[in-house]
Amino acid sequence: MEHYERHCPQPERRYNCLIPPPPGYKVPIKWPRSRDEVWQVNIPHTHLAHEKSDQNWMVVNGDKIVFPGGGTHFHYGADKYIAHLANNILNNEGNIRTVFDVGCGVASFGGYLLSSDIIAMSLAPNDVHQNQIQFALERGIPAYLGVLGTKRLPYPSRSFEFAHCSRCRIDWLQRDGILLLELDRLLRPGGYFAYSSPEAYAQDEEDLRIWKEMSALVERMCWKIAAKRNQTVIWVKPLTNDCYMKREPGTRPPLCRSDDNPDAVWGVPMEACITPYSERE
Repeated sequence: MEHYERHCPQPERRYNCLIPPPPGYKVPIKWPRSRDEVWQVNIPHTHLAHEKSDQNWMVVNGDKIVFPGGGTHFHYGADKYIAHLANNILNNEGNIRTVFDVGCGVASFGGYLLSSDIIAMSLAPNDVHQNQIQFALERGIPAYLGVLGTKRLPYPSRSFEFAHCSRCRIDWLQRDGILLLELDRLLRPGGYFAYSSPEAYAQDEEDLRIWKEMSALVERMCWKIAAKRNQTVIWVKPLTNDCYMKREPGTRPPLCRSDDNPDAVWGVPMEACITPYSERE
């Protein structure tokens, strides 16, 4: 995934001028209407509407693109899926305010969280589906173009209370679980990670293998299952270092070096290690 990461273009490809809007670009529809519809002329690549028509992502309707709120894992609406997740978390204090949505598609999950006063940062690459983030930004949903690759994401440690991956097609087991460990760096003590895969994969041998290996990895990371229903599991990160200190010597992934700065992010390579809490926490 390294070729999808952000990089500075060569000098001859850089623009030293103001870039005007594309021909025919219309003033965007204002929020909150923009969550549900945008001007088609502002986002010319609409093949995703046809490719994902069975999943209720988006529909071309005259001169607009309409977003019914569906997704790969929530065909019947992000609002119902969010309610399903909320019902599985014992969180009556209402203390979830920041969410990180990995592989967000057109960011309907993040868009529907806004009505609950929850800010979600949505992340997706410019891949075979072209730039899905363009849809999110046109809708007025916080999002950025990027990928979990080789460099740390541009956020200090413990930035989010909740991370989410709904069939995001990320190999969490690669390189000793380095991508999952990057999520661990971003989650606050007691933070959650919701991981969903389609019901159709419930008896798939490859999916069962992934589940078994991920379960073993997160157990070594001291994560616990907060809730599990069908093909959705929610793990919770420990509140203290106690579990880390009780692990057997040589357990992998190891704790990060004492001189590692978990808040250094600009161009810093990811490392396959667990960021422990400081003595002040």
